[in-house]
This record gives sequence, C-alpha cells and structure tokens, in this order.
Amino acid sequence: MSGENLQYGDWDSRVVKPENPVIVEFWHESCPTCKKIEPTVQEIPKKLGDRATLLRFNVMESREARRFAIDKGVIGTPTFKVYCKGIEKGEIVGLETVTNLLGTIENIIKDCI
Repeated sequence: MSGENLQYGDWDSRVVKPENPVIVEFWHESCPTCKKIEPTVQEIPKKLGDRATLLRFNVMESREARRFAIDKGVIGTPTFKVYCKGIEKGEIVGLETVTNLLGTIENIIKDCI
C-alpha cells in the first residue's frame, strides 16, 4: 500500500502544518472502487516525488474516523482532497485513471507551491 496512514488525531501535524501540499485519500478496505484504484494510488508518490505528500485515511477504522470524514465533507470513497497548509484546495471523487488523477492533482498543487 502506497502512502502513509493518517489518524484523525494527527491532522494538524500532518496536514495543516506542512509547507508542501498534502493529498489525503479517504478510503476503506471494503470499498470495491478503492481496491480497483489501488494501482493508481501507488503511482501518486512516485510521480509527485517531494512536491506533495500522500496520506491515507481509513474512514471505517472507527466511529470517530467516520464522523471526522463526514466533517471534512467526504460523502463517498475513494475521495482525494488536496490541502495547502491545511486549506482544502480541491477534491477528486471516485475511480480515475492515473493520468486524470495526477493531472488534476498537478493543477491543484501548482497554486500551492
């Protein structure tokens, strides 16, 4: 699995404080689309290098995690949200090709850097 796991208690230190853009994938293990998109997710850190960080948030890990994801506006999985210094700059929901996903992420993060 590519990308580091994120816990809701680490949000400020891992998403808000970093200078570089952070991409958070909201996912869960029972999500068929999440499983299907996994090869694409694995390509994100390889393609972006040190320009952005990918973190993965399992929305079904706990009741608190589900509430936290809902508070962040997640209504389905997979959802990718791009944050610049903790401010949400864009999101991508559902199944995407690696080209489309990375293209959208690149367009969002170019305004962050």
